[in-house]
Amino acid sequence: MEAEPVSSISSQLVQYDGKEYHAVKEGNACILNPPSQAAASTGTRRDLKAEDEAQSVFYNPIQQFNRDLSVLAIKAYGEHVLASKKRRAERRQRRGAADGQLKGKKRKRVDGDEEEPNGKGSNFDNQTGRSDHQASESHTGENTTPSFTILDALSATGLRALRYASEIQFATCIVANDLSPSAIKSMKLNIEYNRLGKLIQPNTGDARTYMYNALNTANTQTSGLHTGKFDVIDLDPYGTAAPFMDSAVQAVKDGGLLCVTCTDAGVWASNGYPEKSYALYGGVPTKGTHSHEGGLRLIIHALATSAAKYGLAIEPLLSLSIDFYARVFVRVHRSPAEVKLVSGNTMVVYNCDSGCGAWSTQPLTQTKPRLDKKGNPFYHYGFAQGPMANTTCAHCGMKTHIGGPMWAGPLHNPHFIRRIEGMLTTALEEDLIPNDPIRSANSEHALPKTKDAELNEDLAIIPRMDPALREPYPFYFSLSALSKVLHTSTISSDAFRGAVRHLGYQCTRSHTKPNSIRTDAPWDVIWEIMREWKLKEGEKNLNLLKQEIVSAAENGKDISDVVTKVEAALYRSGFWQALNQRESDSRPASMQKEPQTSNQAHGTLTIKSNTSTLEVVFDEALVERLGASKAENP
Repeated sequence: MEAEPVSSISSQLVQYDGKEYHAVKEGNACILNPPSQAAASTGTRRDLKAEDEAQSVFYNPIQQFNRDLSVLAIKAYGEHVLASKKRRAERRQRRGAADGQLKGKKRKRVDGDEEEPNGKGSNFDNQTGRSDHQASESHTGENTTPSFTILDALSATGLRALRYASEIQFATCIVANDLSPSAIKSMKLNIEYNRLGKLIQPNTGDARTYMYNALNTANTQTSGLHTGKFDVIDLDPYGTAAPFMDSAVQAVKDGGLLCVTCTDAGVWASNGYPEKSYALYGGVPTKGTHSHEGGLRLIIHALATSAAKYGLAIEPLLSLSIDFYARVFVRVHRSPAEVKLVSGNTMVVYNCDSGCGAWSTQPLTQTKPRLDKKGNPFYHYGFAQGPMANTTCAHCGMKTHIGGPMWAGPLHNPHFIRRIEGMLTTALEEDLIPNDPIRSANSEHALPKTKDAELNEDLAIIPRMDPALREPYPFYFSLSALSKVLHTSTISSDAFRGAVRHLGYQCTRSHTKPNSIRTDAPWDVIWEIMREWKLKEGEKNLNLLKQEIVSAAENGKDISDVVTKVEAALYRSGFWQALNQRESDSRPASMQKEPQTSNQAHGTLTIKSNTSTLEVVFDEALVERLGASKAENP
């Protein structure tokens, strides 16, 4: 996925504290950069002056989309946390009121008129019907803002922390940590300029040490600094986030959110450094057009294995591959029972990277739901049968290579995505002019408006996904790559999706690359569709070949090139192999050679003629009708 350029960044010269700065505004936050910052950021450390060295921490506009997305995701998650806390508080209050009434009735029956309802030592209020402890708890709950804490572990200039503090209204404390003293100096300047000193706490130190210290909940806030675990931890390093994963999964609260960025796509999305990928993420990357999704699954696998050591299970909410980096949002739950499902949600991939591009997956263990004697469900864990694939590809006969282990579960939580989509629609309505056609078209699909507060809270709740759920058909594929294998013109996305939908399978596009498809159709069906497309397009090529043959014969040109093309066409269609087979059958037995299939000898795709009963229809209108119905009923 390529992030589109944004135009919401503004810069102007300002005077602050007797110095001149470039004030760069992003979102609701503003950071100050001196005019000499460009030289400080591009020059070597030896060339830097003492006053310029502190400005070597520079603003990176490429990551604005990352920060915009993070603000939106944390808002959606934070509203879920606040709604969950409010719901739990109301349940406790109802239980407390019920217990108080029950105790009061018992006292009246036992003590009778001996109890002094309005006595000096009474702990019960007749007018309100609540105990003093319940009344004080309710009063405190009404006037106290629920805690919502965020850790920006690698903050640099503090721009993320500034945006979180200025755009997430319910945030109560944000800790901006960095190891560099120059970064902290620049951060304090920006915090003071934005007047957010009450919300943001700068901290100088190693991020791993700081997060490990957060585990000691016995610390008291004698210094006024935040202690304890965080609701949200944001990891945005330069390179891999693997060294920070172990401490991060422990420093986040139960049910907390981890926002992780890894910018080393050359490791987790390429075939150049498999040993480095295994050292960082515990798995080997896959080669092919789907390598970026394989990288996402490697990163989630590293988070899952890091958390599993401490009885923690993760739930991916949103996983994106954008430009040169990956950004994942995962929820961490303390659940030793769900940790047992991690091995079943881990897989290895047999990838035909040098042939047709197909793949098959192999889970590490089997997780099967069963019922006990009372009818209660439970999971049975056992070894997986393997291998589930041959050493060569079942479709083209080329060698396959192993990738993984990697995450085999879902990459997203659909409820979380719908929540973000609703927030985007609301923001669109707020920003555009009233009579804008885009606004009127999207207003019909916004989240339903209601005056009922309980329904609004229900919309904010993000339900959990089934922890045992595993994707049977992971990864996407490129239609251009499939067409290249068959040496045909690239099939359009709508035509392919229409054919898949017509056969009863689900199909959608992938965010990672253009003209890429995700579907639950097996590879046999995919290749059958592509073969039908080649036959359909082959009629056009046949007409061109006829014209070329006639033109060469009329002009008396050398037709050797045309003969080669005809032989190649016969070979690809399977007719040439059948002719050679008939000739070999007519020879004496002593002259016959061992049979060798064409896909073993040449690695070409096997053409299954007259074996398919599928009726392939390239129905582009079906995709349009399904899209229209989905828009009307989101």
